[in-house]
Amino acid sequence: YGISCCVSLLKMGSQMQFFGARCNLGKALLMAINEGRDEIYGEKVVPNVPPLKGRYLDYDQVHENFIYVISWLAEQYVKTMNVIHACHDKYYYESAQMALLDTEVDRLMAFGIAGFSVVVDSLCAIRYAKVEPMRDKNTGLTKDFKVHGEYPAFGNDDERADNRARDLIITFITELRKHPIYRRATPTLSILTITSNVLYGKKTGATPDGRKAGEPYAPGANPMFGREKNGVLASLNSVSKMPYYAAQDGISNTFSIVPTALGRDRQEQVGNLVSLLDGYFTKGGHHINVNVLDRELLHDAMKHPEKYPQLTIRVSGYAVHFTKLSREHQEEILRRTFHEAF
Repeated sequence: YGISCCVSLLKMGSQMQFFGARCNLGKALLMAINEGRDEIYGEKVVPNVPPLKGRYLDYDQVHENFIYVISWLAEQYVKTMNVIHACHDKYYYESAQMALLDTEVDRLMAFGIAGFSVVVDSLCAIRYAKVEPMRDKNTGLTKDFKVHGEYPAFGNDDERADNRARDLIITFITELRKHPIYRRATPTLSILTITSNVLYGKKTGATPDGRKAGEPYAPGANPMFGREKNGVLASLNSVSKMPYYAAQDGISNTFSIVPTALGRDRQEQVGNLVSLLDGYFTKGGHHINVNVLDRELLHDAMKHPEKYPQLTIRVSGYAVHFTKLSREHQEEILRRTFHEAF
């Protein structure tokens, strides 16, 4: 096999992939709560979404609306990608590259999800705590949410959250498969954001998990920042449970740990890291990016970039020189969980 994009696997010479970007499911959830309207601009996007009743969000009502929005969104997503790739083939057909592939090539259409852990945690908050939407008096749109009580968050090896994460992936790929794909391609799904988790979060209002408007999403399939309360193994266990058969375009996990958490000396650190990775993949994990460094190092690199021209960090599916990232993306990386113990 070979690598296509960041975390996608293709059979060499016999498969090709139409790139399908990703869908902001955090915003889709907010449209389910706001009668199909965009929570920032007020524009009606999804038709026929019924209003929610009651002071607190009712899980059954929200879930029913959300499934409806996902179904509608999947249809628009497929139609959009079909048009894009038909136009691409018409005006810029990659004949030289296609000449290197088999005549009867197996085509894949790579769709994706952004806002994965935000949606999972939001659904858990609505189900297990009490979530009160704060609505604008004039527009009725949600501006914030008050979460009363505790809820299980993704990344803690808790089946209540992990089951919802699995269901989200399976539900979305099932909806995508209902629609005809350009050139009879097979739809696949990725849980991968690269650096777009910052921009998607910037364009999305407050969500029921307690995330504030404009704040970044966690990258890829990562748990949301700071919510992994049960340590390294629990975090890896949650992500490893995600079903690859439903997300064959890749499940990206970017994992950061401080060196001292892995051991007292280099030999012990390497041995423990190898054991972590072996356990993760034995349990079904698909992909992992590992950063072994201290947060203080990144703070210093932000202040004195000239001292760290070669400092390379794993972002989400790829590596980059830290000092070449925008300030906004550097700050997002610093918000991530840096595990300090097993």
